[in-house]
Amino acid sequence: MPADPRRRQKKLERRAAKRKEKRQIVIREQAGGIVSRLTTAARFPVLHSIISETVWKEGLGWVLLSRALPDGTVAFAIFLVDRYCLGVKNVVVNILNRLDYESKIEKKMRSEYAVQDVPPEKLRKFVEQAVAYADGLGFAPVADYDRAKILFDDIDPSRCTEEFEFGKDGKPFFIAGPNDTMERSRMIISTLMHTCGGPDKFHYLIPLSPDAGLAVMDGFDQDSVEILEGPGDESTDED
Repeated sequence: MPADPRRRQKKLERRAAKRKEKRQIVIREQAGGIVSRLTTAARFPVLHSIISETVWKEGLGWVLLSRALPDGTVAFAIFLVDRYCLGVKNVVVNILNRLDYESKIEKKMRSEYAVQDVPPEKLRKFVEQAVAYADGLGFAPVADYDRAKILFDDIDPSRCTEEFEFGKDGKPFFIAGPNDTMERSRMIISTLMHTCGGPDKFHYLIPLSPDAGLAVMDGFDQDSVEILEGPGDESTDED
């Protein structure tokens, strides 16, 4: 007799659920491991504190903080910061050997963008104020931000007296990026309508068609480094 298709489907679903559960266990173990390693790394001196100039000129750019460890590795966090509206949009956080860090992260950033070496206090103050600004508009930072900010540790932002401007011309300004779908853009605009109090309280710029994506700046090539996935990053189940 042919197998009952419903029983076969349930069997496949159980297998898929088990695979998913195993992946989540591995992800949780990896997440716990990297948190412990980053906490230890935060005790060591800051190696680089860099902000790309596009942050000031275009409202969006990369921010890099790294610490050198005695074993020859480097712990680093890269934040993609939207100064105009969304705060921290993306994060890359990891620990690499010194050679890989210099070639794949630090030198790559310096070669592809005009950057500023800034005091760590300025970097932390800027990133945290960008997050606070976005939070006031109804936008939370990406999930990995909580892990990345571990590297701030003893950096005192109050030592930075510089003040930063958020938004553009006194108002939030949402610029849709290449990964912002029309649905996501509508959700962001709807949130701004609610938190700002009306369409005249903010600006936005979105593409008119899928082929007219507004890439304010290219994304960091995350395939060039090993990215540690955090909880919630799930792969599609195989059939």
